[in-house]
Amino acid sequence: MSFFGLALMGKSLDAFQYAENVTANNIANVNTPGASRQQVDLSAAPAVVGSPFYSAHTAGTLGDGVIVSGIQRIHANSYDALFRGASASQNYYTVEQAQLDSLQSSLGEPSNGLNAQFTAFQTAINQLVTQAGSGSSTSARANVLAQAGALATGLNSAASTITQQKAQVLQQAGTAVTTVNGILDQIGALNQQIRASTAVGDNPNTFQDQRDHLIDQLSQYISTQTSVQPDGSTLVSVNGQSLVNDAVVYHLAQPTIGIAANGTPAFKIDFQTVPAQPANAPGVPLGSGQLAAFADLYNNKLTAYGQQLDNFASGLANEVNRITQAGYDQNGVAGTALFQPIVGTLPISAANIQVGITDPSQLPAGLASTAAGSLVVPMNSANNTVDTSAALNGNLTLANPPPAGGATGTLTVTVDGVAAAFAYDTSTTDASINAFLTHFNGAHLGVTVSFDATSQRIVFARDPSNTDAAHRAAQGSNPTGPTFTIADSSSLLASLGAAGIDGVPQNSSNAFGPNDNGAANALLGMFSSNVGVPALQTTSAAAVAAGMATIALPAGVTNVQVGQLLTVDAQPGGAAPQENVVVSAVSFNPSTGVESISANFSLAHTAGFSIATAATQTLGQYYGGVVTQVGLDAQTAIAGAATQTNLTQSIDQARQAVDGINIDEETQNLIKYQSAYQAAAQTITVLDSLVNTVITSIGGLK
Repeated sequence: MSFFGLALMGKSLDAFQYAENVTANNIANVNTPGASRQQVDLSAAPAVVGSPFYSAHTAGTLGDGVIVSGIQRIHANSYDALFRGASASQNYYTVEQAQLDSLQSSLGEPSNGLNAQFTAFQTAINQLVTQAGSGSSTSARANVLAQAGALATGLNSAASTITQQKAQVLQQAGTAVTTVNGILDQIGALNQQIRASTAVGDNPNTFQDQRDHLIDQLSQYISTQTSVQPDGSTLVSVNGQSLVNDAVVYHLAQPTIGIAANGTPAFKIDFQTVPAQPANAPGVPLGSGQLAAFADLYNNKLTAYGQQLDNFASGLANEVNRITQAGYDQNGVAGTALFQPIVGTLPISAANIQVGITDPSQLPAGLASTAAGSLVVPMNSANNTVDTSAALNGNLTLANPPPAGGATGTLTVTVDGVAAAFAYDTSTTDASINAFLTHFNGAHLGVTVSFDATSQRIVFARDPSNTDAAHRAAQGSNPTGPTFTIADSSSLLASLGAAGIDGVPQNSSNAFGPNDNGAANALLGMFSSNVGVPALQTTSAAAVAAGMATIALPAGVTNVQVGQLLTVDAQPGGAAPQENVVVSAVSFNPSTGVESISANFSLAHTAGFSIATAATQTLGQYYGGVVTQVGLDAQTAIAGAATQTNLTQSIDQARQAVDGINIDEETQNLIKYQSAYQAAAQTITVLDSLVNTVITSIGGLK
């Protein structure tokens, strides 16, 4: 029995020493990232048949000590998916927060960026209006040009900032892709080692820890899903597409800028394939994580902000230039566009805008007005005073009143190449001077009319701000101009003392005074007027029926976006079939360069109907919305990063509570196994002493 006991205790020494080594390994890896606690499984050695010296010979009568049956890896797999999902979201929002914080600082909003420059431009226009005709007019004009230049430069700078940020996103994403591919290679290699170890019956616990830690790292960059295979390897995928299958690794390609369905540039990441994926291929579905954040930043944040800045620049230039081109400069020269493209062959955008006027005297601040010429004479007869509320027909206070039966006819007003017919009737719609003023101005013909009580004269003046969607639709591609012509089919102009302008173009030679400040006033009024942003005026070559329809826009028109409100088929006074529609979808054909839009039309429209951005907000409101959106996106990123960081930490703490290494617990285990080892060693010492005593005794008998 002594020899049997020595063998039994020898197994105990081996088992407890093994347990001490495993415990020591746990302690050594207490700070190793990804290390899971390992636990020795001790079990009774297979029992032996009873000794010949005992009466019982049944198997299992006597125990044979303890053996190590395995090394168990304590790991809560159920927490892994939760942790990786939270980690991916945390990194997604953290990346967005960093980029958007940087963008806000670069743009200087809300108080030191474009908003301040736009306000300064408005203030300069206001000063020009206030100082009209004074000795300060030249300096006021120079200030307008200076502030307009600062605004254009601010737009250039903001566009450059966004371009630089997009380049930075691409560069950082490329670095992240390189890191991801390195992680995938390591996971594939570990899969191979784990599969080989599992096949020969080993416990590849350390390899599994390393692999799971790498998958944790991978989740920082891309959404990951895992599935442990029967051979011990793990299938790693992203939204159903394999990244690692056993030892086979599918590398990601470097980020590229492809083409989205609506024709805009789109950040995407493909798998490495030969040949490379086409530009309009969808790319890898990234889910969340840093790479998804880079894609969202490029496609849905930076590109959108850049487009909105371009929209603001085009809307600003369109509205300002309509006024300056409708005016005259101090020398009576027809006005030119204040804002012009830097590269003339390209449309105006935030990056492609500049001030095209350098000489303050060439700033168009005046408008053609019959008040400046001699073609319109006083309306009154003798020394009478015109009562603008009195009936026109047979009114003897007028030098040439309409007959008692009234006068009907048409004024043909030609402005911007558009000849619009204004029907009048001095017995109904135009029964008094006041009624005529309201009726004519309400037609939005690009010319306004007023009555000068001092001179007792009617005054017709070019007014680019008094146009509506119907006028702009009729104007189409015709250039905006400063002249206007009014032709009368009957006798109303004569009754108004304006027979001298009948059919005569009103221009700088007969209807302009150098102190006129009409264009400056129109510019000031523009800031408080609703305009269409982006500037859009086009037509549809195809007719549409009522209901959902898709129409192709003319080639080159590509600035329509989903959600944009469009005014279609503009009519005088907004009459049917004019309506506003919301763009529900945009598609782009890269081979033809044609953009198509879908919308739900309430009415039918014949071919050639007009399409324009609905005038629903001022320029200031539009840009304020851009600033607000950037701020909201930044706040969403900040809140998301904070929430997901807390969630990630909470899940990791719960996970570590199960599989993490606790130094206190392992120290206690070490003491426990050391005590057991010492007890076994002491038992061997006693048994050895007994054996020596027996041997010595037997030798004495001899």
